[in-house]
Amino acid sequence: MILKITKSTDPVWRYKFKNVSSVTAETKRLVRDMEETLAFTGGVGLAAPQVGEALRLFIVDYGSLRETFINPKVLKIDSETTSGEEGCLSIPGYRGLVKRAKQLTIEYLDSKGKKKQATLTGFYARIVQHEYDHLTSVFYVDRVVNKKKNLYQFEPIRLVFFGTPEFAAVVLKSLIGQATVGEYTLPLVVTAPPKLAGRKQERRLTQVEELAIQFDIPFENPSWLARKGKDGERQINQGLVKKLKAAKADCFVVASYGKILPREILSIPAHGCLNIHASLLPKYRGASPIQTAIASGDPVSGVTIMKMNEKMDEGPVIASVKQKVLKKDTFETLSRRLALLGSLLINQVLHLWVTEKLKTKAQNHKKATYTKILTREDGRIDLAKPPKNLSNLIRAYHPWPGVWADYNGKVLKLLPGRQVQLEGKKPISLKEFKAGHKDFNLTW
Repeated sequence: MILKITKSTDPVWRYKFKNVSSVTAETKRLVRDMEETLAFTGGVGLAAPQVGEALRLFIVDYGSLRETFINPKVLKIDSETTSGEEGCLSIPGYRGLVKRAKQLTIEYLDSKGKKKQATLTGFYARIVQHEYDHLTSVFYVDRVVNKKKNLYQFEPIRLVFFGTPEFAAVVLKSLIGQATVGEYTLPLVVTAPPKLAGRKQERRLTQVEELAIQFDIPFENPSWLARKGKDGERQINQGLVKKLKAAKADCFVVASYGKILPREILSIPAHGCLNIHASLLPKYRGASPIQTAIASGDPVSGVTIMKMNEKMDEGPVIASVKQKVLKKDTFETLSRRLALLGSLLINQVLHLWVTEKLKTKAQNHKKATYTKILTREDGRIDLAKPPKNLSNLIRAYHPWPGVWADYNGKVLKLLPGRQVQLEGKKPISLKEFKAGHKDFNLTW
């Protein structure tokens, strides 16, 4: 359940927060609700008082650190500090420069009640210090040195979002969450048109359009952006351009939209267009970077935010974060983690970007590699000559286009977890299938 975020003026902040006496089912439910709330808002940390609970408990979800800190106690804190800009879900509309220790050691109970100790550095240490402060009703603004110079108020950033599949929907939901606490406004969403699917050829909305409808956000689903007319002249969808200009966006955010934006659209927002791409550019430009990473057996993938130009994924890089590829990852699981990571990263970048506090770095185009738009035929294999990376390919292409082959006149699907599914049948284990089909000797 998504919980309401308390503001810094809420009465809860006047209480003395209590230690959690024991990690009960109620505590675990609170943690789950806080995790859902944090994911929705796109934040990196959340303390119990921020959802109205006067308890010494906070959670962190950023990069490789996803942890619950119950009854925390800082054991050691570094004297060396570094300055960084911070904001807070409980004080929307402000940003400030805060000095934090570069490293700290903290003792706590995790969500299972297990006693732990962790030494954290860099941004992880900053997040924990920020949330730890909340447990004594201290906010980052209390730590800003020279508030006249280093604390500023801002208007919500106006965003137009472009995206289509689940990856994009995860990002959009995070932006909507940030909008609910006053960080952004979303005057318009752009997505692909509905597709006809199923035997009845029913209209299937994109997940992005479904979110726009759910949260009452105006949306457009144009079938084209730019094209050649009958006379051979280049045409621009002027109806869409008019609506994009009317949105008066500070920035366009693009995530897996599926079309290259022409210069006439790229030039509309005051601070340009930012793309969230699911690879560490310049590696794996194009439409299928996640599938390609898994199929290639890469140990690491990641997310890159770049400023867009007219060419495919060639714009200068603003920020990037690595993500480990797990041995059992499918396209679905890795895509979900990268989308969540991209959500966190874009929310860290946007305010710095529109206030011109970030620089870009040109990609090394000589090291660029490219991926393609996948079709169903890309999943077809020859059982007599299976690809060497078959196991990776099965995970990379699940659930679509899937890895499949013609077998005795029927389609045979090869599934993750060493399963197979013969056309018209339910999935079964590879071992069970081979026992009933002695001529099938493929393994992976």
